[in-house]
Amino acid sequence: MRIKVASVFLSIIAVFSLHTAKAQDKKGSVKLSTDLVSSYIWRGCPGYSPLQGQNILAPAIQPTLAYTYSGFEAGAWGSVDFTGTYKEVDLYALYSLKNFTLTFTDYYWDLDWLNNNYFDYRKDSTSHIFELSLGYKNENFPLSILVASFIGGADKKAEDPTKNNYSTYIELGYSLPVNDQKIDFALGMTPDDGFYGDGYGGRKGFSIVNVSATGYRNIKISNDYTLPVKASLIANPQHEKLYLVVGITL
Repeated sequence: MRIKVASVFLSIIAVFSLHTAKAQDKKGSVKLSTDLVSSYIWRGCPGYSPLQGQNILAPAIQPTLAYTYSGFEAGAWGSVDFTGTYKEVDLYALYSLKNFTLTFTDYYWDLDWLNNNYFDYRKDSTSHIFELSLGYKNENFPLSILVASFIGGADKKAEDPTKNNYSTYIELGYSLPVNDQKIDFALGMTPDDGFYGDGYGGRKGFSIVNVSATGYRNIKISNDYTLPVKASLIANPQHEKLYLVVGITL
């Protein structure tokens, strides 16, 4: 049975929109932004080009469209590199309560996106990957924690493609104030082989897959507008790779 997750997300947004229209003291809002990055590195892992058969480190445009209401947010995030060989469209819904954020994400980065059907959610053929994550962040304390696990979809065991692999990512973050700015440090790890390890290649056990530092700067364009800029130095010790990425937010 096919479950059209996109339709479910649109229904959720519609329900919250109607509820918001009736509320006088609380109103929802639309979030729209676009990032331009020199390359796409996510949790220590680069994008992959199915046409070139290798990791691709090309500039990418990454739009976000979301609806927010109180502690709830539902939306879509995407990425397409400037060569046109890598495309990703992710749907997500999250709820934040005090210092905790619970998020469900439907990832879609099909390696044959030109030919396959986005709305294929069948267990044996889907290219979607579903993730549940829990994050903790306290504005009064600079340490943050994220635990994210793939709970279904195309995340399968290399030795048995009929079974879910439950690839898991754990990240500790630390924010260091520097004058009126900050630097964010992250240490990301995976407890076992899977997507984050060596890409389902058979390496077992705990691995460090992401060590990064990110700095931020706001460039004043006019009296009414500043351009947010960030740069990240990212190392993946297991893959023995180092990346330097810069991005701007429009």
